Parts: sequence; C-alpha cells; structure tokens
Amino acid sequence: MVGKLFGLELPEISMGAEVIFHIGPLPITNTILTTWLTMALLITVAILIRKRLSLLPDTFQSIVEIIVETLYNLVTGVAGEKLGRKIFPLIATLFIFILTANWMGLLPGFASIYREMEHHGEIIKVPLLRPANSDLNTTLAMALITVILVQVAGIAYRGIKGYLKEFITPTMLAPLMAPIHLISELSHILSLSARLFGNIFGGDVVLMVIFYMLPVLAPAVFMILESLFGFIQAVIFSVLSLIYFTMAAAEEAEH
Repeated sequence: MVGKLFGLELPEISMGAEVIFHIGPLPITNTILTTWLTMALLITVAILIRKRLSLLPDTFQSIVEIIVETLYNLVTGVAGEKLGRKIFPLIATLFIFILTANWMGLLPGFASIYREMEHHGEIIKVPLLRPANSDLNTTLAMALITVILVQVAGIAYRGIKGYLKEFITPTMLAPLMAPIHLISELSHILSLSARLFGNIFGGDVVLMVIFYMLPVLAPAVFMILESLFGFIQAVIFSVLSLIYFTMAAAEEAEH
C-alpha cells in the first residue's frame, strides 16, 4: 500500500514480507535476507569468541560471559537445575536471536534503502532490508518450534499417562476440559507469534513515518524507545517459553 502523508509520498507498507529476488524458483524476501544477516552475525561472533577464549577474559569475552551467566541463572532459577540445563540452549538462542534481529532493524539502511519494483503496473519502493520479526512467518516458526518442544518435554518428564491426564481427567467435566486444555496449548502459538510480530511491525511502520516527517532528533528519540521495546519483546518471548517448559515438565503434585 503506497500512501501520502502531509504531501509526502511514503514507501510501500505491507504486512507481508516483500520478495526482492529469486534463487531459481525460490523467492527470497527482505525478511529472509535480514534473517540470514542476523544468523551470519551471530555465527561470526560465536566463532570469534571460541577462538579468543581465555582464563583471563578481555572486555568482549567478559560481556559475553555476563550475558550467558545471567541467562543461565534465570533459566535454572525458574525451571530448576535439571530441566534448566537442558532447555537453556533453546531459551538463550531465542533471546539472543530475537534481540539481535530487533536491534538490527534499527540500523541505518533499514529505513532508507529501497528497491524499485513493478507491482500491478506501477513502480513501488520496496525496502531491501526489513526486521526479521516483522514477518509473521518468522515469529510463527519460532513459536511452533517452542510449543512442539514443550509438548516433547512434557511427555519426557511426566510420561504419556501423566501428560495426557490434563486432557482425559476422569471427571464429569472431562468432555469440556479436554477441548479447553487443547485450545490453551494451541493459544500459546498465537500468543508468542502475534505479540512479537505486532510490536515489531508496528514499531517499524512508526519509525518509517517519523523518518519521513520529522528532523533528525525525533527519529533518534524513537530509535532509543524502539531499542528498549525490542529488548522487552525478546525478554517476554523467552520468559513465556521458559514458563511453558516449566509447567509442562512439572509433576502433578507441584502444580
């Protein structure tokens, strides 16, 4: 959708990710490109840290160790040592990836580099780079992975019988409670994916409009706020995932 605001022609605004090129028959969207860049950055940092590990850490290694230790203490503090050690890699990966992807969307180029493409007979501006989490496909994929692994953890820790007890409770309300439990589990997918997508997409649109309407100082203020919101959304997604794992693996007596 191309629109005008106070006489200014705004770039294309689309809830769906835009295709910017093809690799054979495979369409590559701007969010996929950003996801690849985020992955490349994190892999590069991990390799550099691995090569520079030392008993006397430098500033960079110290910062990384503080981040990892803080995340580990959070996970084990909520889920316990046994479960926490197993799910820590997933929770830490979700947090670091989401936070990095959110903050990368604030870098110069995400709101200023566009590619002109033809759409229904007219030329439109399509952003070459777009925050990865402003694509519902990205957030939905992370939510699906999380919820599926939560069910696996529930079965592994409580057994098939204990896991299904919530769905087949032998009471008069069993026919009603089973669908409610099922809907509750499925709602976690929507809760995780839609919240992250909505906040990041909305923030991206607001920043684009602000950059076009206001001078340099105002966008800088909004970028600071968006960096804070990006951090909060990473925390919310990770903590909710952690809580889902903890609840699924809990014994019946601990509920």
